[in-house]
Amino acid sequence: MDNMMTTTEKQKLADNPFYFSNSKTEVLEEALRMFIETFDEYARKNELTEKQISAFKQLIMDSYAEKRALYFLENKFSGFNDYINKSFHFALKHLFENDDKDSITKFFYYNKKHRLINNEQY
Repeated sequence: MDNMMTTTEKQKLADNPFYFSNSKTEVLEEALRMFIETFDEYARKNELTEKQISAFKQLIMDSYAEKRALYFLENKFSGFNDYINKSFHFALKHLFENDDKDSITKFFYYNKKHRLINNEQY
């Protein structure tokens, strides 16, 4: 049981960009692995210098880190983006009349409930 992580520890890992993982990052990891293997083979066949290999691998890792950061931010902002889109849609579609107070209350209750559920990660 000592190896089991608590929910708080899992949340800390999910919030940490170094440990963040989803289907896109898993594919990115696999692509990086394949690309590095292919490059190593190319470098061996073409007798590249250590300086050339190092410089090229640094470019690969910079691109990888940038893409991974993009996926992390995309994941973190997706709920916020959804909320903004729904809010604008609601604001532009409805005329805030007295008869509409009940539907406004339901809409904000739903969004708050959705946000709470969306933020609970197990």
